[in-house]
Amino acid sequence: MLTHVVAAAGVLGLLTVAPGPDMAVVTRRALMAGPGDALRTVGGIATGLLLWGALAAAGLAAVLAAVPAIYLAVKLLGAGYLVFLGAQALWQSRRPASAGRPVRPVRPMRRAETG
Repeated sequence: MLTHVVAAAGVLGLLTVAPGPDMAVVTRRALMAGPGDALRTVGGIATGLLLWGALAAAGLAAVLAAVPAIYLAVKLLGAGYLVFLGAQALWQSRRPASAGRPVRPVRPMRRAETG
């Protein structure tokens, strides 16, 4: 039993740090708003992934598989949230650029001196 838990924790740890679509989000936040926003984004992503892994290990995945009505409700809630995020993004894209939060310009990186 303990070997299964250790193996699952190892796999969940690797999946948590593997690059994916969230890497693009973090990169965008780092370039647009700076390292502070990027670190907060990383914290949110890591927290969500680890929470899902813990809940799945605790049996939530088994409950969702066993009760189709609950699984459907979770899917519909997730779809509704994605629609809300998409509508919010479209609404914000229609605003003039100056109306939003001021974006701090990113300083170019210094080139390494070759000697």
